[in-house]
Amino acid sequence: MAAREIVDLLERVQIPLATPNLMIKSIFYILVLFLIFSVNAYSEEVYLKNGDRISGEIVEENEERVFIKTDAMDTLSINRRFIEKVTGREEEEIEEAKEEPEIIWGRKVSLGYNKSSGNTDASQFLGNVSVSRNRKHIDEITLKGDAYYSSSDKNMDAQKWHGSGRYALSFGKEKKWYNFYKLEADHDRFANIDYRLVPSAGMGYWLYDLPELKAMAELSIGSEHTEYRDTTPDSDEVVLIPRGFFEKAIFKNSKISEDIIFYPVVDDFGDYRLHSETVFTTPINENLSLNISFIDDYDSEPATDAKKNDSRIVSSLTYSF
Repeated sequence: MAAREIVDLLERVQIPLATPNLMIKSIFYILVLFLIFSVNAYSEEVYLKNGDRISGEIVEENEERVFIKTDAMDTLSINRRFIEKVTGREEEEIEEAKEEPEIIWGRKVSLGYNKSSGNTDASQFLGNVSVSRNRKHIDEITLKGDAYYSSSDKNMDAQKWHGSGRYALSFGKEKKWYNFYKLEADHDRFANIDYRLVPSAGMGYWLYDLPELKAMAELSIGSEHTEYRDTTPDSDEVVLIPRGFFEKAIFKNSKISEDIIFYPVVDDFGDYRLHSETVFTTPINENLSLNISFIDDYDSEPATDAKKNDSRIVSSLTYSF
C-alpha cells in the first residue's frame, strides 16, 4: 500500500486513543507516517540483470517498461528486458516478460545438370540438400548432403558425395563466439577413397553477421579415419581444421561467397587437404536462385594413381523454402 493511501485511510478511520487531546493525536499521526516512509516508501526494489538495484515506489508499469519514483533521480523508466525481478510488492513479484527465442528454419535443395555432345560426349550432375534450425544468438543445428557425378564418352570419371552434421552454441557477451561439434563423411571413388570420417570439435568467431556482409573464422581439431578402395592401408590421423567463410552482397540482390577449409595432419603439416568453394548466387524470384560454383579439392599426398588437384565449375538452381 502506498504512503498516500495510508494517509487517506488514517483520515477516515477513528483511532482509539486514551485521550482526546489534539496534540497527542497529531504526534501519533506523525510517528505513524515516519514509520511508513522509513520502512515502506522504498520497500519496492528493482533488480537489474547487471547486478544493480533501484529502490523506490512503482508508480506505473506496462508490458514494456516499469516506472519507479526515487528521491535521488526522480522517476526512472526501465525497460523490462533489463529487469531481473521486482520485489516488495504485496500482490506479486514482477519478472521480466520472457520472450521465446525466434526459430529460423533454412531449407535448400540444389540441382544442376550440364550436357555436351559432339566430339566429346560429357555430362555432369550435382545435387545438394541442406536443413538448418537456428535460434539466433543461442544455437544452430545444420545438416548437409551433396553428390557429384560426371562422365565423358559414356565413361564415369567422377563420383563424389559428402555429408555433414553440425551443432553450434553461442556464448560471450555479444554472442559472437561459439563452440561447435561436427561430423563429416566423404566418398570419392576416383580419388580411391571408399569413405572418410572426420568427427571434430572447436570454436569460432563471427567477425560480421549482417544481411549484406558475413565473415567468420573457426579452428577445430578432429580425428580423420580413411578407408581406401584398393589395398592401401587404412589411415587414422589427428588433424587441425582452420576454416574461413566470407559472404558479400554485390550488385542489387546477388552475392558472392568463399568457404575455405584446411586439413593439415598434426604430426606432419606437409600432409594436408584443402577444400575451397566459391559461389556466385543471383535470385530469380523469392524462392529460386541461380548458383555458379567453382570447387577445388587439393590433397598433398593423394592415394595411388590419384591426382593432387581436382577442380570443377558447376551451375545449379537452388530452391529455398
